[in-house]
Parts: sequence; structure tokens; C-alpha cells
Amino acid sequence: MKRLAFLDRDWGDARLFGPIVALTFGALLLLVITSGYLIHRFDTSASQREHHVVQNGFARQTRELNAVVATQVDWDDAILKLDHKLDAKWADFNIGNYLHTFNGFSHVFVVDPDAKPIYAAVVGQRSELESYAPFAATGMQLLPHIRAAERARPPIKVRPGKDNIQIPPIQANSVANVDGTIYLVTATLVQPDFGRVLPKGPRAPVTITAIPISTSMLGGFAERYLLNDAHVWDATGRSDGPGSLILRDYDGKPVAALTWTPQQPGTMVLRQIAVPLIVALVLLWYAATSILKRGSSVVSELVASEKRAKHLAYHDTLTGLPNRAMLFERLRPELAKLGEGGKPLAVMCVDLDRFKEVNDSLGHHAGDLVIEEVGRRLRNVCTEVGLIARLGGDEFVVLGECLKPACASNLADSVIAAICKPIECEYGRLEVGCSIGIVMLDQAGLDPSEVLRWADLALYRSKELGRQRVTFFEPEMDAALRNRRSLEADLRDALLNDGLEMVYQPQVDRLGNIVAVEALVRWHHPLRGSIAPGMFVPLAEEGGLILALGEFVLRRVFAETGHWTHTRVAINVSAVQMRAPGFAALVTRLAAAAAINPSRYEIEVTETALLGDDAITASNVEALKRLGFSIALDDFGTGYSSLSVLQRFAVDKIKIDRSFVSNLGVGDESEALVDAMVKLARALNLDVIAEGVETEQQRDRLLGCGCREFQGHLTGMPMGLRELVGLVGEDMGEEIAQPAQMPSEIRRLA
Repeated sequence: MKRLAFLDRDWGDARLFGPIVALTFGALLLLVITSGYLIHRFDTSASQREHHVVQNGFARQTRELNAVVATQVDWDDAILKLDHKLDAKWADFNIGNYLHTFNGFSHVFVVDPDAKPIYAAVVGQRSELESYAPFAATGMQLLPHIRAAERARPPIKVRPGKDNIQIPPIQANSVANVDGTIYLVTATLVQPDFGRVLPKGPRAPVTITAIPISTSMLGGFAERYLLNDAHVWDATGRSDGPGSLILRDYDGKPVAALTWTPQQPGTMVLRQIAVPLIVALVLLWYAATSILKRGSSVVSELVASEKRAKHLAYHDTLTGLPNRAMLFERLRPELAKLGEGGKPLAVMCVDLDRFKEVNDSLGHHAGDLVIEEVGRRLRNVCTEVGLIARLGGDEFVVLGECLKPACASNLADSVIAAICKPIECEYGRLEVGCSIGIVMLDQAGLDPSEVLRWADLALYRSKELGRQRVTFFEPEMDAALRNRRSLEADLRDALLNDGLEMVYQPQVDRLGNIVAVEALVRWHHPLRGSIAPGMFVPLAEEGGLILALGEFVLRRVFAETGHWTHTRVAINVSAVQMRAPGFAALVTRLAAAAAINPSRYEIEVTETALLGDDAITASNVEALKRLGFSIALDDFGTGYSSLSVLQRFAVDKIKIDRSFVSNLGVGDESEALVDAMVKLARALNLDVIAEGVETEQQRDRLLGCGCREFQGHLTGMPMGLRELVGLVGEDMGEEIAQPAQMPSEIRRLA
């Protein structure tokens, strides 16, 4: 009986333990199944969201590239140069080279109304028309759509009182596999913008552009949308799904597959909780709690990641302010509200003054500190506005409702006052200002891009009027812009057709003997007359023509003075030239071609051109010194000059700026500064010259300070070569003719 009782007790314990064990394992199994389901769901949700982001992102990338191409061919000049009569040089500069250099398009073609190629450019250089053949099939897919949209387009009419005819771009896209490389191909109809030049027939030319979906393009795309290991492959055997997006041609046929490694937060969780699952019999409840907590954390991470991606897409990373995309998204509904009785809208463009000097002299880190501080100050001042955005660089936009212009003007004055306050930072005391352009809007139906262009025109007028001021947009400003564009086009023509000339201003010693001359470029416009360098040189810098202008000056001065025997020649070189790779090599080629003696030439550069840690500038200066050129520091004393600059670049001469010379006799301070500059030059064994000498009193005071060379109206006005050679005892040499080989930088303009 005792034995049976013992067995009964064991059996009872077993029956009690069995359900507990079964319940435990059942709970574990349920936990495993639930965990597997959650993991699968997390991975699936993340993959679907990622696929959706990539799909929309590629579409957005395509739209952005479309906008780039449309900007270059939706233009009256494009109709004139591509439709009326093909100007291959114009096409080289404005589409072939431009789209490759700035946007990465490897192939650019123009086809006529019969779909035959009339222009081709490959990697920025004009190519044979046969290079269009590999892309012809893709072009034939897109052209019917372009022509159909062209036929359906309303007649082109100039809008009275408007500055353009606002024709939407006509474009079509396809993906093509050409010789094993995947390309995004865009067909764009050439159309006018102002309507001054109209298409010569019912069908205009069409540009066919192709950009490779390459490693560099995918790198930026992957960084923008947080993708891992992005690649593009042939579409064979691939389909849409997690980690893969099929890219199709215009007819919907699969061409390529964009693939990436999908994020799998659920799988990541499984790896991390494998050990707790193995010991789940002991730590069942703990494991369950861990899974729930971890699952919540993963969801939070996914939500946070999506928020971060959305924030990055609509905000500037440096200041945290909304970016251009957010501005346009907010501006469209605000403009629409104007037609529904909303308050007048003020759009204010804010651009920093003297910011480039900070960037050039102290580096981009100092510039970033200034931009961050300006962003904070705008937030503090503009507390009641609808939006503050950074467009890029040093330009900001403030958007807000305002009943009267006086309200916007008061806000702008507060912004200027706040930004003009000195910035104390690790680089010391930095001072910048700002100029502001404002456009007041009270009617609906306006395009956001047009509104910003108006505000930019007002901003540009503030810059022209002396900066650090507020200007409201007026319709007449559009005419001024058109005039500036016309002048820029005339300057480009002048460079192409040898329409500039050189004059030379004497530099004399204390006895009045001419020891050197400074070469100065002049432009006599056939219709506008003489145009001052102070107008066309900044125009060349803004329009990307300064390198071509600089090469013209060097080539012409070497040709006109290379045979001289004793007179030194000073040539001004811009900061852009000094920072251009290969500038010293260009000077070497020109010097060799003209057979000049470099020791008779001075290269004059401003202080800002030599400031900072630009390795290219240092390399160019060193190479010029080795060739035998001397380096003169122009406008000395007006910038952030320092002893380290004079020593690091082994400057040979300093040129005292005319602002100090003009103040001689007004007070003792200017004379003391000039005296200190001369002593500094003598201590460093540098030559020194004063510019802008206009009176005998100024020359006498400069002599008293120890200065021995002078330049200005007192010592000699700028004069032509024929007038000069008699004064300096040189001869004219051979007559200067148009060079047979067009200069390289000018050739790029053609």
C-alpha cells in the first residue's frame, strides 16, 4: 500500500506538472509564432515603405533633371540658335558643355522636325552626328508624345503687361540600356520664353539628353533616401519587390532594376533576442516583455527614421530652417488664398553683404558659423511671420502676411539691424550686413518661381544702390534685368570677336620717369559707347566670363609688349583666375607663345585672392614665381591682410590703395597708416607703389612717408599703345592681329 501511495503521489505530481510543462511550451510556441509574425510584419512594412520612398524619389529626381534641361531650351535664344539657324557654338556653350559640366549629362543631341540629328555632344564636347545612333530608338519612342503635345499646345501669344509667355515645358522621359550602360533619357521641345523669337515652322527642334544612372548619381540618390548598397542592373530575371525597383522605358517595357539592401528591423531584432528565446522556459515572461519593448522600439525607430527623412527633404541641414522645397510647398497655397480675400502677402529675399569676403579669407567653416548665426537671428526677429527659409548659399526668404508695405518695411529694417550686429566667434569679431528685396502680392494666379524672381530683382537693386538697404519690387526692374542680360550677351560677343582693347597707365618714380605701366582693359560698345570696367568686369564675374576675359588680357598684353626691352608691365589677375586649376600652366603656354621675358611682368592680385588655405592658389602662385613673374598685392590695406600672407606667398610688391591716398591731408590718421605700410614693406624688403595719386600735395606727402613710385592721374592717364611707346622709348613691334587659334576659355563660349 505504501508503494502504491508513493506511485499515486508521483503520478499526481506528473499530472500536475504535465499541464504546466505543456502550458509553458505552448506559451513558448505561441511566443515564437507571434514573434515570427511580428518580425515578418516589421520587415514587410519597412520594405514597403522603403520601396514607396525610392519610387517617389526616382520620379522626383527625374522631374528635377527635366527642370534643368527645360531651363536651357525654353528660351528665345534657343529658338533663334537651334530652330531658325543652327549655331553649334551656342549649343556647345548652353547645352552640350553646360549640361555636362553642371549636371552630369553625358549625351546631348538636337533633332530637327524630321527626327534627324543636327547637333551632338558627348561628355561636354561636340561630337559626330553618328553618336546619336545608339539613342535613336529611344528617341523614336519619345518623339511622338512630344509632337502630339506640340500640336495640342495653344498658339504662342505674348501676354500684354507680362514679361514672358509662360508655356509649360513639353517633355517625355524613358530609361534605356545603351551598350550595357543604363541611361535616363529626356526629350524636350525647344520653345520661346519671352516670345520675341517664334518657331519658324509648326514643328520645332527637340533636344534628346541622356544621363547615365552611374555610381556617382546613385551615391547621391542613396544618401538622399538613406539606401544601402544601391546598384542598377539589367532587368532580366528581376521584378518589383523588396529591395528592387524596375525602371521602364516610355512604352512600359522593363529596362533595368534599381536594387538596394532592404532594411530589416525585425530580423535585426530576432538576432538580438535569440539567446533569450533559447532560455525562454526559464525567462518566459521576461522574454515576452523584452520582445514587446523591443518591438515598440523598432516601430519608434521606423517612425523616427521616416520623420528624419521627411525633415531632411524639407529643411536645410545647416540652419534647420525650411529649404526651397518647403518654401514652394507653402507659397503655392498662400498665393491661392489671395484670390479668396486673404491678406496681402509679403515675400522678402535677404542676401548677406560681405559674406564672400569671410568665406574667402577665413574658410567655409567660418562661413557656416555666420550662416547659422544669421538663421538664429532671423528666428528671433521674425517671430510673427509664416515662414523663414534658406534658399542656399547666403540667401534667405521670409514669407508673411502684411496689410501695408510699411509693415514689411519695418520688419526688413529690424532684420538689417539684427544681422549687422558683429558676430563674436572663434575667428574673432566678424561683421556682415544684408540687403533685402520685397515684393508685395495681392492677386491670385501668380507662379511661385515668378514671385521669387521679382523679389530677387528688388534684392539686386538694393545691392546696386549700395547694399544694406530695402527695395520694393517695381515692374521697371524687369527692363533693367533684360538690359543686363543684353549687355552680358554683348560682352560674350566682344570676347568672341576681339571687341576689347588694352590701354596702359604709366607708373613713375620720384623724378617722374616712367618705370612701368599697368595694363587696363577697355570696352567701346558699338551702340552704347565706352563701358567702364567697373561695370563689365563684375558682369563677367557674375556671368562666368571672367576666365575668358582674363585670358584675353594676358594674350593681348603679351602680344603687344612681349618685344619691349626695359619697361615693366603690371597685369591684373582676378581671384577666380588664381583659384582655377591650370591657371599657371595657361600663363606658361601664353608666355612661351609670345616669347616674353617673365621678369618684366608683375601679376597684380587682391588680398582676398591669397587668403585662406586654398592649395590651388598656392600652387599657381608658386609656379608663377618659378617662371620669373613677380607678385604684387593690389588694394593693400583694404581687406584682412596680414604678415603671414606676405610671407607665405613671397609677395614682391604692395600697392597702397587709393582710399588711403585720397585721405592724405585730411587728417593725420591716413598719413600714419601710409607711413606704417611703407615701413612694413621696407622691413620685408618689398617694393611699394601708391595708386590714385591726383595732386602734387598727395605725391609730396607720399614722398615724405618714403614712397618712391606713383600711379594716378597726376603722373599719367591711361593711354593707347601708339601714344605710350613714344613716352617709354619702346617700339610698336608687329601689328596685332586676330589670333588664328581662338583662346581656350573664349572658345568654350562659342
